Amino acid sequence: MVSIKYLGHSSFTIEVNGRVVLTDPWLDPRPRNVQRLVPPAATSDQIRRADVILVSHEHYDHCDAFDIGTIVNRTFAQVVAPDSALKKLDIPERNRVPAREGDKFELMGVNIEVVEARHPQCSHAVGYIVRGEGGSVYFAGDTYQFPAMNRIDVDVAILPIGGTYTMDMLSALTALKQLRARFVVPMHYNTLKEIRVSPQEFARRVKETTKVEPVVLSVGEGFSI
Repeated sequence: MVSIKYLGHSSFTIEVNGRVVLTDPWLDPRPRNVQRLVPPAATSDQIRRADVILVSHEHYDHCDAFDIGTIVNRTFAQVVAPDSALKKLDIPERNRVPAREGDKFELMGVNIEVVEARHPQCSHAVGYIVRGEGGSVYFAGDTYQFPAMNRIDVDVAILPIGGTYTMDMLSALTALKQLRARFVVPMHYNTLKEIRVSPQEFARRVKETTKVEPVVLSVGEGFSI
């Protein structure tokens, strides 16, 4: 079984093979430089379990040095990230795992594949596919739609839909028609004023135009496959 819980924005926990994978932890309810419209389900000091942290790129809302450092100090999690993101972090060398597109490896009993992402506003962005007993999850990170998505075959696709330097709702629908997934979970929307969209409208369009089952999670909510 694979369980997914939405912590807010692009932060999820993915439980697979008895391990907890955390994506893009940005868990500050009151960031200094922006107004966060929807608070996270938990703050970094409330995260008690994390075996692997996947970071898609170095931007503040995906790679928060304080949150990641706090979680690593408590859990000793391995942090998988591009070099540009790892440079922002004050964590021990033993907890750093560089991520480059095309990498495939097993870490803490979880199979991880590093895949392409198109986010030219940063130095280097990647996405991840996590595989284990019971299923597979594609975490897209911040990305626009790109042709090589047709190589992705997973149970669950977690895709940004908010627009503003990522796919918007229509681009995410196009991506779903390229890749193969049983379920889609939208992310990266409504946290900031620039990315306000209706996830219910996205779910309606997914049902009308694809064979993928949409799963809209409220912050703090989860589901299992």
